[in-house]
Amino acid sequence: MNRKHGVSVILAFMVTLLVSVFALSSTAYGAAKLDDHELQEFNVKASSNNKQIDFDSKLPEANKNNGTPVHQAPSIQSNFDVTGDRMNFEDSLTADDLDDFWFFSVDSDRSILFELQTDNPNYIVELYQVDWDTGTAYPTSIGGYDGDLIANNQLPAGDWALRVYSTDTLEDSYTVKMNATNPSGAASVISTSSTLLYAVLSYPSGEIYSNGNYVATIDGDNAHLDWEREYYFAWDGNYNQRDHNISDVHIKSISGPVNYSSSYASSSNALLIYLDEETLFTYHESSYRSGPPTQYSSSFVDTLGKTTPRRLDTDDLTNYGDHILVLDVNSGETIDFFSVLNYYYASGVEPIPTINFLN
Repeated sequence: MNRKHGVSVILAFMVTLLVSVFALSSTAYGAAKLDDHELQEFNVKASSNNKQIDFDSKLPEANKNNGTPVHQAPSIQSNFDVTGDRMNFEDSLTADDLDDFWFFSVDSDRSILFELQTDNPNYIVELYQVDWDTGTAYPTSIGGYDGDLIANNQLPAGDWALRVYSTDTLEDSYTVKMNATNPSGAASVISTSSTLLYAVLSYPSGEIYSNGNYVATIDGDNAHLDWEREYYFAWDGNYNQRDHNISDVHIKSISGPVNYSSSYASSSNALLIYLDEETLFTYHESSYRSGPPTQYSSSFVDTLGKTTPRRLDTDDLTNYGDHILVLDVNSGETIDFFSVLNYYYASGVEPIPTINFLN
């Protein structure tokens, strides 16, 4: 076999293989052919840190009559500067280290979450306002004990600190967590990471923010979430084509953040947007052969055997798992659609994505 003939045979084989794969119908790979175990792969349990917690709207007021020096004070030997507006640190209180101040600053009004975790029921964490001109930290009435998730949506721009101290016994370790990345005025917590280094909050307007990044608006115009995946392969006047399209997004819930990885897309900081009924879905596949004889096929039937364009309905959400848009938070772009309606995942042409919730 000469080289030219060998290359022609290989190309012909590749074309035949691609044509054969494409020619397999949606119903051959569709959800109707998936057993219960396979369908379970399209159910993604929300993060265990989804917390529907309402925010306190009380403005932190500093007690100017009870200031504490925060430099060169013999009773306070642990002063920590925190870079940025998030923290997750471990330390301990001892007879030689009675309390710790964890300093941070915000350059605009924020909503703040913070939490103390410890085995010592006497440990307490409190929010302090810091005046660096006088070297004084003033307590506010905002604070809590082990396991209390403190949520306040009226943190003014400025210098602040979290103070950890004990009302009785010492010699135990603790973890202090804080997230003040999102704008002021938050209504509730949608989801956080276990460390609080990531926080997704909702607002009275329906807007959703994740670590200061706008995500979407519940019941709003979310055109920026529209997603499309196009496949087109042409050769010698022939072609195969396959398109998926999601638009007019209706949001059922949001979870994350996650590390998301698939054959098609990946993100180290993504949110899972669970789609609700009335979201518009379109699927189209077509092929053309120049012949002879000339052949053309076109279908708008999706993997469930339903004709698109169509709106997601109760049957989709009840019987065929979750339908999830994957939003890369860093870029603000929707990067994938994880659903039995996605031909590539329903057919097994591409493996089920890997989803790991971030700490």
